[in-house]
Amino acid sequence: MEILNVAAHNPLSIMIGGQAMFDNFLKLIPAQISTAWLAPVFAIALACWKFFREQKRLEETVEVEKTKVAKLEAALEQQKRSNELLHQGLLEMQQHKEQLDTLLADARSQIRAVADSIIIRNPYSDQALVFLIAHGPAAQSVVKMQIDLHGSQAGEVYLSRKTSIYSPSMMNKAHEKRLDTKSGFQSNNILTKPLLKFGSELVGVVQFLNEDRNTPFTVEDEKKIEPICVKLALAVSNIIADPTNLVHLGVVLDPHINQATILFTDITNSDLLFQQLAVADATALVDEYLERLGAIGVQHGARIDKYLGDGMMLSFETTGAENAPKALRAALEMQREFSEIKQEWQRLNYALDLLDHRIGIASGSVYGRRMGYSGTSVFTIMGAPVNLAAHLCDQARTASERILISEDTEQKLRHAMPSGWYLERFALPRYAAYQVSQQRSSANSKSSA
Repeated sequence: MEILNVAAHNPLSIMIGGQAMFDNFLKLIPAQISTAWLAPVFAIALACWKFFREQKRLEETVEVEKTKVAKLEAALEQQKRSNELLHQGLLEMQQHKEQLDTLLADARSQIRAVADSIIIRNPYSDQALVFLIAHGPAAQSVVKMQIDLHGSQAGEVYLSRKTSIYSPSMMNKAHEKRLDTKSGFQSNNILTKPLLKFGSELVGVVQFLNEDRNTPFTVEDEKKIEPICVKLALAVSNIIADPTNLVHLGVVLDPHINQATILFTDITNSDLLFQQLAVADATALVDEYLERLGAIGVQHGARIDKYLGDGMMLSFETTGAENAPKALRAALEMQREFSEIKQEWQRLNYALDLLDHRIGIASGSVYGRRMGYSGTSVFTIMGAPVNLAAHLCDQARTASERILISEDTEQKLRHAMPSGWYLERFALPRYAAYQVSQQRSSANSKSSA
């Protein structure tokens, strides 16, 4: 048993430790034991060594996977908390806006106005005012427009802090003409009043409008709405206290997002799933694809901007030059993950040889804001890189490696390519693009392994 213990705990010292070590090992063997026993002893020792080595390798692998899972769970939890805080903040903002709706409706009825708006300073632009809220027949046509601080009646009132009553006998201001031209609304009478919190802190201006030339606003109208304006100022101050609220409400662009790397990915020939499977099963498999590849993107620092049927758009928006390398690492891991997903699906005897996926990546200047109908609006990214990444993803169906990147992204990756990969020019009619390819030596060693 002593021999077995020595061999099991230190077999390499016996096998490769040299003649002296081997002689010492022989001295441990009692004389009555035949040397014929040495072969099985060595076999047992080698088997023990292999067992312990494999056990250690598995333990190390488990620890690595645990670390990956922990990082992914942390990233997902952080995104969940951010979404919860955003949702909570949006609910609070919606309550403030509902309060504004009620107060403005009351004011309109008291002074016979048919339209109104609250206009505030754009916190990210020194020369512009923006609509916080607007009601009336032309509200949807103008609410997303910006107003010149120095060339408008609203700007004049904002700067002077004095009420202005406009009637047809007075000169119209530039912005009323521009807004009226777009909306088709004729602003014949305008009452513009500053909103002062506690009588001193300027938070914005409120405007009331009508088209009836025979019913101009008066000083008495201003007095009627004075108590309402005090409440309006308090409600507006709650909203603009944190400028990011204006981003979440879609009033202004997000100033913190100006450079990003955009990644589009989707399944090609996904109709094969719906041809072979019940709709519930096919959609479940597409959802699995989106979930597993989306998790990879989040783990690499992406924000999932939107889902597009059997695909999605991800945005890498961190500061510095890390966006493009992170996007490429995510794309390569997504590629490997899709191969595993496809193999799993094929083990269910689905004929999915033609099923594949594609990825397009582009970098550059982008703009983030909340878009769409106010009841269901979502925050999204816009800009040339978004359109280009979507185009490259569509063109990637003809590429063998399924990953195409833009010229701007290639410049950011020129000295940051992962080992075993390189970029080669890919011919497109309108854009300079590059295909992410695996070096032959790396690919051959991988296949032979």
